[in-house]
Amino acid sequence: MSDQNNIEQRLSALIAEKTKLNATDIHPALNLEDSGLDSFARIELILVIEEEFGFELSDAESANVATIADLITLIKEKTATS
Repeated sequence: MSDQNNIEQRLSALIAEKTKLNATDIHPALNLEDSGLDSFARIELILVIEEEFGFELSDAESANVATIADLITLIKEKTATS
């Protein structure tokens, strides 16, 4: 399994836990606002992602995330440098 698929699967599971979406409904083009995450749930998701993948995100990095693809890119960048 490629790193991309592994990241997508882990991220989908995390998002499914925080929303009413099924993991199969979560795809890279999905906008986080459309996923049903309010601002508090989005902060919780970021904290869970940091714990799951072992890095910290700045407020600026978190604010620039709009889609699942943005999260995947950010996770790949952060895990490549850690």
